[in-house]
Amino acid sequence: MVRVPRLRTVVVLLAMLGVVAGAVSTSGKSHRSGRAAAPRAPAGERLRYHATWNGVPVATAELLVASASGGTVQLKGRAETNEALDLLWRMRDSFEATVARDPGIETDGGIRPDRFLLRQHENERRRETTVTRDAAHGRLVGSKCKPKHPPRVASVPLGRRVHDPASLGYLLRTLPPELATPQTYEVFTGTKTYRLTVTPAGEEKVEAIGRRWPARKLRLSLELVPTDEKPSAAEGAVQNAELWVSSGPERLPLRLQSETFWGWVSVELIGRGARGTEIAAADR
Repeated sequence: MVRVPRLRTVVVLLAMLGVVAGAVSTSGKSHRSGRAAAPRAPAGERLRYHATWNGVPVATAELLVASASGGTVQLKGRAETNEALDLLWRMRDSFEATVARDPGIETDGGIRPDRFLLRQHENERRRETTVTRDAAHGRLVGSKCKPKHPPRVASVPLGRRVHDPASLGYLLRTLPPELATPQTYEVFTGTKTYRLTVTPAGEEKVEAIGRRWPARKLRLSLELVPTDEKPSAAEGAVQNAELWVSSGPERLPLRLQSETFWGWVSVELIGRGARGTEIAAADR
């Protein structure tokens, strides 16, 4: 069975490092202070995306964002390949997450990881990965489970720039507009840690859901962090992507593009609406 390389990586990157940053309003201190604006989640927002591979539609992704008690934000998302690609490689992935805000943290908008759950169903393979915050021991604890296999468990120390995929995605929208230098974070995915470098790359106009948006362009570089068990990070060659986020108060992730050995994968916003309502724009 043919496996589509890196499409899963890009779609998951959208859902967890891009889409979760959107559909929120900004409030609080001015960006001129050099500190990130405090995010405030809406009552509910639904965003829909589609992915193309060398211009051919291959998958869709959807995200629900909602505020919750205790200043947290609840996120639910899914990504799935379409009927044509299902013949070669079938993906039905989903995630749930809680992103917490800690007013006592003065940097990075007070955003911190809390809970992350990823369910992957790709061809006949099923996996479930969890990442939870163990505040008592100051660690992020991860577990990956496969049918008929014992779970793989790992953990990393908590730090100001250590996140799960969802909390880092939410953090991206708080980067101040005047930011000019690359920012580096560590992303713990349950059993592995990746280093994500976010580099501002100017302003552009992006067309999406019937209008032209002023947008910030961010270059993302993702690479595997070596460990004692795997001292060489050769298997985690750097994966690059470009993300466009609207520069207005919506902070919507509009487009994500990544070049692979097999060509370009692009993920674009095609619909936006209130949670529980129909998407504003139809699939293209």
